[in-house]
Amino acid sequence: MSYKTILACLTSEFAARRLLPAACGLAVRFDAHLTGLHTREAFVPYSGIAIAADEITIGDFSSRVSEEDRKIEKLFKAAADQTGCISEWRSQAARSPDAADELRESAIRSDLTVALFPDAERERFDQRGFQKDLVANSGRPLLLLPNDWGDQPIGTRVLAAWKPSREAARALHDGLPFLKDAAFAEVVTIEEHPHTYADTSTEGHEIARVLSRHGVTAEVRDIPDGEHPAGLCLLMEAASQQCDLLIMGGYGHSRLHRLIFGDASEHVLQEARIPVLMSS
Repeated sequence: MSYKTILACLTSEFAARRLLPAACGLAVRFDAHLTGLHTREAFVPYSGIAIAADEITIGDFSSRVSEEDRKIEKLFKAAADQTGCISEWRSQAARSPDAADELRESAIRSDLTVALFPDAERERFDQRGFQKDLVANSGRPLLLLPNDWGDQPIGTRVLAAWKPSREAARALHDGLPFLKDAAFAEVVTIEEHPHTYADTSTEGHEIARVLSRHGVTAEVRDIPDGEHPAGLCLLMEAASQQCDLLIMGGYGHSRLHRLIFGDASEHVLQEARIPVLMSS
């Protein structure tokens, strides 16, 4: 298994500048086809607003959207040409106030989607939360990057979070191309809540044996239930091992469970300073 179709979510000029060095590098590394997707903001007049949108207002909006689109296309093509990766530019108008619809449709047709971590202050209103939507609904892995990662290596030292759940199993499988290339790999199990899952001390070793059949040699660490939330434990362990990639399942609990106990996915999305590959 490898990644042969990679989607870069170029949601803004800022995202394009920060994401493209890594996205192009991954395309070259995996000999993959890189699609750069920009979803253009839709003009959506809302009922109940007293101000009528005249032709000048609509024209100014269209000009601004078109100018941003041209800038992002130029950045994408320049980055692709510089690295020599196989590339394709796509610009799509959002069909609804939620631009995640177009991003999700393209992600479904890709082996790997790459995006920046959520940033409510920088993201357009119609794109906020699209990362969570892709993890939960695209059925494909999402690689999230800090906005200052640049062209640093990804996946030379990998931490894989494991528990016997659908989400963790999917993430581990989706992360195999990185795990196979890694110089160091560690499987971490955390007993979040006693008696919720099988004995984690044996689970880690079992899945490490599965990985060994794919040519992956992984160390195993079991972290007992303690005072730190699971998400914080994962990030602390990743930092101690100097990892440059965390692989984990995303959103495996109900909303009520997350409200009561907290959620490792949410914590990692908010606090991670290294790339994170999530699947659900």
